[in-house]
Amino acid sequence: MKRAGVLAALLLVTGQALAQASPDEQAQGLLEDGRAYWLKQQYKQALDNFNTIVSGFQQTDSVDDAWLEIGRYHLEVENDPAKAREAFDRVAKSYPQSDGAPGAYYYLGLLTMNRALAPAEIDDALAQFGRVQRLYPRSDWVPRALYASGLAQRKAGRYAEAVEAERRVSLEHPTSDVAAAAQFQIGHCLALQGEFRQAMEGFQHVRNRFPESSWAGLALLRTTALYRLFGGDKPVFGLDVAYAPASGDLLKDVGAILMTPERTLWIASDKVKSAVPIGLDGTRGASLSGEDLRTLTLSPRNEVVLAARSAVRVGARDIKSFAAPGDKPGELEVLDRIQAAAVTQAGSILIADGKHKRVLRYDTAFEWKGAFLDARPREIRRILQDGEGGIALLDTDEKSVRVYDEAGKLLRSIVARGAGYELKKPLDVAIDPFRNTYVADADGGVYVFNPAGALLLTLSTPELRRPSALTLDGDGAVIAYDEKAERIVRFK
Repeated sequence: MKRAGVLAALLLVTGQALAQASPDEQAQGLLEDGRAYWLKQQYKQALDNFNTIVSGFQQTDSVDDAWLEIGRYHLEVENDPAKAREAFDRVAKSYPQSDGAPGAYYYLGLLTMNRALAPAEIDDALAQFGRVQRLYPRSDWVPRALYASGLAQRKAGRYAEAVEAERRVSLEHPTSDVAAAAQFQIGHCLALQGEFRQAMEGFQHVRNRFPESSWAGLALLRTTALYRLFGGDKPVFGLDVAYAPASGDLLKDVGAILMTPERTLWIASDKVKSAVPIGLDGTRGASLSGEDLRTLTLSPRNEVVLAARSAVRVGARDIKSFAAPGDKPGELEVLDRIQAAAVTQAGSILIADGKHKRVLRYDTAFEWKGAFLDARPREIRRILQDGEGGIALLDTDEKSVRVYDEAGKLLRSIVARGAGYELKKPLDVAIDPFRNTYVADADGGVYVFNPAGALLLTLSTPELRRPSALTLDGDGAVIAYDEKAERIVRFK
């Protein structure tokens, strides 16, 4: 019995040795485990698996997929476009016949589109998306590339072409993972064209066809916003008497407020020396501390950008100070009168320097890259970017709001005086997804302008005596801080 047991054990070990996984199977297992780590947001463990594949299993069929995932890590986790592009280029050039190649072209197109400053660069992105459709027509990446082509056309301002691309996704790939997003983009582009009724119908199609998707709820919010502005003869807003998101010291010395896409309201108060997030249920989240707080904006990655007098915080990162050439030639001077800050879609950080009355551009490493616009002095109180890439500057000297593209080209303006209004003391600005501009004027209330600069509505009521900070809810409701009453009011 004892010898028989030993023999059985030896046979078992021999069988296991014969059944040892092949390199291709081992690499595939590492890839699947890495993707599982990714889904659980264990990004370091995922990256370790992908790096093991590209270093130790270079001859297997999984190496192209591993490089693709490494590129995604650099893009989505590290926010390092250069390293991401290097990984995607490797897939496209070294493994052009692999199943990872169409994904590489898709991401190369996204990188180009996100950083595009000129029409030619957007056309380069469209060419990358086109390669996916032309070279890999049966790939699962085709609907994503087609959807991204619509986004690129929208960025170029070619809304009819954008609608056509998104309709192709909706019709030709109705079960793809981007079908709901494509239908949403149809509604959005129609609204940008001024076709508001058709836009509301487009958003309703999202709710009808994809009721369980995350896009359905957003489509309802956009429909509500459009109906409030354009559903009748004139825009209609009413005071939300039940709205009271905060109280006490938090509502003293408020410098800025911000509503996020998740509908969390941030309040920057110098009294409590913090920016505090408040959820829809009234729950307060982790605050960001600071002194002499100036502005709150969102980065393209939906990180909160908090500007204080001498530093800026982007998301959960440490506070960063900035330096630029000052009065003495050849010397950098630390900025100590920051008025506003924002992060653009192309990755630049824009800082309004109140001391020298200029707007400066920095890269993602916080290194100075020069002036934004020209050297003309500007007293800029607010900087924000709209959903179409326009950069809005609120100039308190000129009493105007001017919107530029990334290259500094003027796109549109709200001037100090026009038909039915006069800006006397503009203190804040907000822009809705349809490029309508909202200006909080301490002496006049909240003015609402269409993209052409024409006045749509003035919110001036006894409940809003001196608005100094402004933000918009996802459903188009106007939320303003009244510095005289020290409270936040909402008009819906």
